Amino acid sequence: MANPPRSHYSPKFANKAWAENGGYISYFSCSYSGEVKKSPKGWKQWGIKRGLYSWAVENALDQNLETLAGPIYQKIISYNELSEDERLTWSQFMLSQLVRTPTYMKYENKARELFGIAEEPKHCRVGCKDCLDLNFVANRDWCLLLAHEDDFFERSDNPILQTGFIELPDTCLFYPLTPKICFVACSMSSGWNAFTNKPNETCGYQLAKGGAHLFNFHLAKSAGETLIISPKDDGVIAEKMYGDILGLYPQPPFSLHVLDDNDPENAFESIRKIMSNTDGFEYPNWQLDEIEPFYQRSHSAGAA
Repeated sequence: MANPPRSHYSPKFANKAWAENGGYISYFSCSYSGEVKKSPKGWKQWGIKRGLYSWAVENALDQNLETLAGPIYQKIISYNELSEDERLTWSQFMLSQLVRTPTYMKYENKARELFGIAEEPKHCRVGCKDCLDLNFVANRDWCLLLAHEDDFFERSDNPILQTGFIELPDTCLFYPLTPKICFVACSMSSGWNAFTNKPNETCGYQLAKGGAHLFNFHLAKSAGETLIISPKDDGVIAEKMYGDILGLYPQPPFSLHVLDDNDPENAFESIRKIMSNTDGFEYPNWQLDEIEPFYQRSHSAGAA
């Protein structure tokens, strides 16, 4: 019998920017001691877990999505505007990235057990170009956060920080692209319509010194078990922050719940209960008031 695949829940092309001289510094929760430790990792040795999904899914992610998303990633970090079709592909990649992590799949499996769900999702981890959900990302305003020259962004095993249900206007998604650039699908005004809005051109915000650490705090807190930084960025600040808060409140699996427009509080509570039941820990309410909402035209969150 063939071994299960080494499932790349965070693609190599999206991790490579953190590698210096071929490797990263990885902070991780030690399963034996319960402590947060760190070690060097080769640039192909992180973002992988064997057997998360089948060979068919692993190959589909590679051939049907990542081969398209890779060049778009390069285009974004080169500050080039995307075409409408590229925006949809990138949105597909973003939504796929949310549902292919070990954290998400752990909660998904528990939810299937709790609610007796037997059917498999139609498009699994890859998504599809025709999925209407893509509009909830593609038709938001987008921006890029630029870290101060003395600061950096990290990458966690839950690479995207999603602040709420994708259907809600005030939700935003933060996805570090490199140690210096973080992609944001912005929160929108209350009258936003994901199916008719024509988004603005992507713009950039230069963060003030220390501004990136606010986002790193929440990215580290919402990790599952591990994150990476470039070796040149390692030091006392990283050791203290990650030692204290790594994985304290993993990224909620918002897409497991069909949002009822009339009662989003009930949907948030449902997700909180799934997480608490899975982890044997009573999570508090999910709060990201420091960085939400993040509107494209705002100069908040440490922006100069």
